[in-house]
Formats: sequence, structure tokens, C-alpha cells
Amino acid sequence: MPPSRGAERKEVTETPLIDGKTLKRVFQALCPFDAGGRLREEPLRSTLLAANANIPLEVQARAFAMAAADGQGSPMIIQVSHTAMRIAGGHPEDFPTLGAVRHQRAGMAGPRGIALARHMIERYVDDYGARLVAMSLDHFKVPPLAGAPPGADPLGRRLAQARLEDALDAMAPVFGEDARPSPKALEGYVDYMTSPPYSDFRREFLAAVGAARPAWGMIDTEHLPPALVFAVTRDITDAIRQELGNDDILIEAEFGATGQSGAGEGYRALRGQELEVFASQISAFLTYTGADGIAYPIGMQHAAPSGETHPPDVERLETVHRTVIQKTGRYVPFAQHGGTGAAFIARGLVGKHNVNTAFLVAMASSLAEHVEANREGIRKGKKSAAGTGMYLKAVEAVQQKAIDQLEETGTYGMASRLEEEIRGG
Repeated sequence: MPPSRGAERKEVTETPLIDGKTLKRVFQALCPFDAGGRLREEPLRSTLLAANANIPLEVQARAFAMAAADGQGSPMIIQVSHTAMRIAGGHPEDFPTLGAVRHQRAGMAGPRGIALARHMIERYVDDYGARLVAMSLDHFKVPPLAGAPPGADPLGRRLAQARLEDALDAMAPVFGEDARPSPKALEGYVDYMTSPPYSDFRREFLAAVGAARPAWGMIDTEHLPPALVFAVTRDITDAIRQELGNDDILIEAEFGATGQSGAGEGYRALRGQELEVFASQISAFLTYTGADGIAYPIGMQHAAPSGETHPPDVERLETVHRTVIQKTGRYVPFAQHGGTGAAFIARGLVGKHNVNTAFLVAMASSLAEHVEANREGIRKGKKSAAGTGMYLKAVEAVQQKAIDQLEETGTYGMASRLEEEIRGG
């Protein structure tokens, strides 16, 4: 483990993490299409690794910073999920036995947890001298549609109705009038957008963005109907830009189910006219919402078990993103979820390769091997068997797994080259 560069400093006075504007320039430098909309040759394409940091952050966040600093340095996004944020902040739903005092502080659990994660990631990145490392909020999941109690405020309901009608007008040219919900369904969508659970989510996400100052943030709208996905994504994006005054963060939107943990989604490849229509729908969605990143189904599965792999739908990726560039005039990177089980990485076409389970398994496997080898000593209370060495081994195991992933994405050792490119741009 390399020595710390900044151990003598009591606090980081200038953040070593890159902001959203710099991250956007990195993605532009890695855009898989040339100025004429032609796909670059495979050797010229690379993908950013987005590594999810879970507790204990001292293991995972440190390991990711070490991996990013290894060799000539590599770009990386270190992600903190909605769940990880709540756990880090000690949310009472995750720690129900902590008592009434903590329950009274439930509203602060998210911001407190994400601020702690930000501080730790900054410190490790600074200590190891990693460059081009960004922080991201991953899978901030909106509440389910079913059972959402309606809000009673008449003005709020009129505003929600107007947002939904505006979204439906934007959808009509590419989705057709058949996609318009029935009056009863539309009333249910208004109920949803004025419900306390949705208002709480909206408030929590904005608080997390304010506390973490991330370069990237994902709104997880999986399983909501298209009209609500349009309206909710635009609502949250507008709130970030207008209420927080934050034009820096890249907002990742989701269109269609990208697969929940361990669950197959019955993926069906689209070709020909169907694929062209889907690509036009994604373009319309990005135009309407102003999102800077996009996730949609390409055949992946979250939390794929060891040995199970899924090939990405390369034709869908290429068709959609070429269409987006042609119709919107901008490159919007694709965020691949379920990266642990990817049979291969479609370099470049996948802009952001999300990996979570592989790092959890690397950490847990290292700890399991230590415990199995030292079980008797642990039971007898030997310090050498139960000491910190097991966690240092886990750091190294996660670091190596992250380096392996960086090599697979094609961005290992690319920090200096990218820094030159984005300075020149």
C-alpha cells in the first residue's frame, strides 16, 4: 500500500475530485463517434469505470482511490448509492434498534451519510494522488406508483397536471396518441406527483446533491409508466438547475427497466423500424428532460451470480447514440448497469460501466479466506487473528479488482492523456 501524501494535513482545503463540467469534458474526449457521426475503430474507444463504494467505506473508497492512482493514473467515478448513503447516515429504517433519538433525526440521515462519504472519498483521493476522479450518486430510486397517497393541495395538483400534459405533448410525435393514458390513469399520475412519498424523495435527492456536490447523479425511475418518467425526470432536473442553481452536475435519467438485483427482465432485442422508433423515443426523452446521461435496457442484469454473463446489445447502443447525436446535436453517455455480469464491455458505446457486486464479492472473499484460515485463533481471542490485517488484505483485493476493471474498460493509465485532451478542448 503506497504511503499517504497528505497525512500531515488535518483537512483537505481544496477538493481533489473533478466537477461535473470537467467530467463532461472527459466524456466528450471519449465519445465513440467522430465529427461526422461515424463510429471510431475499436482500439480508439474506451469506457469510464464507475465503482460503487459500500460500507465499510474505509475499505472500498480507499481501494478505489489506490486503484485510480496506480501506475500512470486512471480516470474513475466513485459512486454512492441511495441505499449506501442511508446506511452511512444511520437511517432508522436500516438500524431499527438504535432507538427514538435516532428516529427523530431520520430526515438528516441521507445528507449526513452522503457528506461523510464525500469527505472520505476526497481524503483518500488526495492522499494517494489520484487524478480525474469524480463522485456520483447512483440509483436514487423514486417511490413506487402503486398505493401513492394523493396530495390535497389544489395548486400542487394543478402544477402536476400541467407538467404531465406538457410531457404528453412532447411524447406525442414519437410515441403516438395511443400512449396517452386514460383520464383515470392520468389522475393517478397526478396523485403520485403530489404524494408525500414523492415529495420526500424529491427533497432527499436535492439535499443529497447539495451535501455531496457530485459530478453525476442518477434518478432511478424504473417501472414507472413513460408519461411519469418524462414528467418526473423533468421535474427533478428542473429542481436541480433552478432551485439549487446547480448547472454543474450531470443528471442520469433512466428510460425502461435496467434490471433489479438478481431479476431477469425478459429482454427483447429490437431491430429495423422498431429500433429506429426506440432511438427516436430516447432522443425525444433527452431533449425534453435535458438529462446528461442515459440508461435503458441492453440485456444486462443486476447482481449476476458468478459465472453468469450477459452480452450487451451493441446494435441498440450504436443505433440509439448515433440517433441522439443526429437529433439533439450532443453526445449523451450511456450508463451500463449490471456491469459485473457483462460478457464484455462495448467500449465507448458504453460510456459509464457500473460495477458493484464484483467489488463486494472481492472484499467478502478476502475476509472469508482470512476467517477460514484463522477461525481457531479468532475463537480463542488472538489479536493477530482478529486484527486489522484482514481489512488491509480486503483493501488490496478490492484495489486489484478495480485495476482489472480499469484494464478491461481501456482507461487504465489514461489520466495524463485525458488531462491533455480536456485542457486542449
